[in-house]
Amino acid sequence: MDDDDTTRPGSHQVPVSSAAVVRTRDRPHAVGAPVALRSVRDLPGRGPTVSFAVAGTVLQDDEELLVVMTRPGSGLASRAGRRGGPRGRNVVNAQWEGLYDVASWEGSTVVRVHLRGESWSLWRWHDGRDWTRRWYGNLEDPWRRTTIGYDTQDWALDVVAEGIPGTDDWEVFLKDEDELAWYAEESVFDPQQVEHIRRTGDELMDLLRRGTGLVGADWSRWLPRDDAPVVPLPAAWGTSVQTTAETDGTPTGT
Repeated sequence: MDDDDTTRPGSHQVPVSSAAVVRTRDRPHAVGAPVALRSVRDLPGRGPTVSFAVAGTVLQDDEELLVVMTRPGSGLASRAGRRGGPRGRNVVNAQWEGLYDVASWEGSTVVRVHLRGESWSLWRWHDGRDWTRRWYGNLEDPWRRTTIGYDTQDWALDVVAEGIPGTDDWEVFLKDEDELAWYAEESVFDPQQVEHIRRTGDELMDLLRRGTGLVGADWSRWLPRDDAPVVPLPAAWGTSVQTTAETDGTPTGT
């Protein structure tokens, strides 16, 4: 998913206060805890800045996996402003005025599974009866725990799969290669970072094609509960982290 996706219907623009403090956290979040998953990018002249944030509920948090579920209606925020890049979906950093579009998650419930230390998370959607046919590999920094949830940084490039793993129906392909190229032109990622991102995308495509690892895992343990709550964004969602957690993975682009 892109740092600055298109504005969702019913969104409204707000500035963000920096009064609250978000700190890193060592201990796991409890299962069932409300959290915010945020993409944080170091913008020139602004420092660490939230690009987007989405609220959800913790389904697992241990030394192996971090799993967050987001139900429709849960809180969502992304930077607002003049857009550029392919399809005009990305906010131009130099012209951003500090405003955010605040809305809510739409469509089906999504479950995001992150294998600790890896530079991606794997997403699946559940329509209330079953998992849909779509799988989504989001390339990003390894997740870091914070007092309000988890921080990462989106890498623009994604891997998408459709169908049933291990069958002739299974199709795997890259998404948003043009947006990664645009980020390179904007000096968000340098050539070495772009090379690393592309290599990570190739590795994730191979994993999905083989149907191994998380693709072949038992996802029934993460089935969304019918009574799972809609989660709003916490008050401190827009503030930067004040202490440094472990940093894994190559890109952290500006």
